[in-house]
Amino acid sequence: MNDTNNEDGHIDFYVAGPFFDPEQAHSMEHLEQVLEDHGKTLFKPRFASQIEEVGPEGCFTDDIGGIDAADAVIANLMDEDAGTMFEIGYAYALGKPVYGYRDELTPMDRVNLMVAQAVKAVFNGPEDLAKYLETGEHEEVDYIQF
Repeated sequence: MNDTNNEDGHIDFYVAGPFFDPEQAHSMEHLEQVLEDHGKTLFKPRFASQIEEVGPEGCFTDDIGGIDAADAVIANLMDEDAGTMFEIGYAYALGKPVYGYRDELTPMDRVNLMVAQAVKAVFNGPEDLAKYLETGEHEEVDYIQF
């Protein structure tokens, strides 16, 4: 398992999100970098296990273990990835804090109501997340819930 938790194994955030094309991977890198720049320890499922090595069951088990071990989940909502939606629901069912993240979120963007109701906040890109981590301040975008 390749994550960035600290020496005592503590994980602040499980970082959920799609990473299957260059745009998705770039967005995930921004999200992870902001968290790491603010001293947060991360479980990064995109690096935790390789399906070619451990198979689907191994990836699933590793990711469930990562969510179980993390204090909270932050999920990149771009492209409404099915795996990310599952991770949000699983973490919510465990009673873990869940946060959303989306680059360039506008009031015209749509977020599924089940996700919107499960998350404590949706951060509008790296600057908004950094501001929250530094000051605790965040201004929610009034996006469309459907």
